[in-house]
Amino acid sequence: MTTNCFVCYRNLPRETFVSVTPTSERAGYSAANCYDWYTTSYWSPTSASGNHQIAWDFGSNKTADYFAIYRHNLGAVGGTVVLEYSSDGATWFTAFTAVSATNNELVIKLFTSQTKRYWRVTFALSSATPFYVGVVMFGQKLPLYRGMVAGFTVPRHGRKNDIVNQKTEGGQFVGRVKTSQGARSSINFKHVTQSWVRANWEAFVRHAELLPFLFSWNHDTYPQDAVYCVSDGEIPHIPINDNHHHDINLPVQCLLSGDTL
Repeated sequence: MTTNCFVCYRNLPRETFVSVTPTSERAGYSAANCYDWYTTSYWSPTSASGNHQIAWDFGSNKTADYFAIYRHNLGAVGGTVVLEYSSDGATWFTAFTAVSATNNELVIKLFTSQTKRYWRVTFALSSATPFYVGVVMFGQKLPLYRGMVAGFTVPRHGRKNDIVNQKTEGGQFVGRVKTSQGARSSINFKHVTQSWVRANWEAFVRHAELLPFLFSWNHDTYPQDAVYCVSDGEIPHIPINDNHHHDINLPVQCLLSGDTL
């Protein structure tokens, strides 16, 4: 298996928990909005500089090795974000060094796997500008069996837009209107063992039939290419090739990182 090509779909905040406790919530911006999978709803704490947190008690140990935020304005507000874990809810440890956001793009941090009952996300804001975050994810990533094959389209190079040319009644050019549709690509890798598909891919497909996920094709070299995805239409079947292995093809629609709120 490759370690720098992966999808992230297991999201602990979507699992059963005993409690979730934000430090504050502005009216209409509940903490639950940042783990509902939607990119049009947001958690927003009270507008103030300093630490703002969401803490979870899962009731039993849960494992995570990745953290991500998307659809946020941390770069504009200024500040850092970090994921923390605890065995008792009193003594906390950081999963990684706090990340300073210089823009509002997708952030994915990988870290050494930890299994703990209590988890919290801390945003240390440096201004009182209203802060928003639409997607918070952490859990166990799924490293893909192989990297992408020849012919793979990097999502940022597969931009999909509806473009309409505007003309006068006389046919003269007066401008263009662009409606962004994100990007399209396919997750393709070949010669995958049947045992790996049954143990790993089947559960992911059941998730991807209904819900979004993260995809990074070469995280060591191009972490900025990671995208928030949904499957593009019906997911193709997985045939067995002449070597009794699988060739996998999953068309995806992607939201390109860096879009404004």
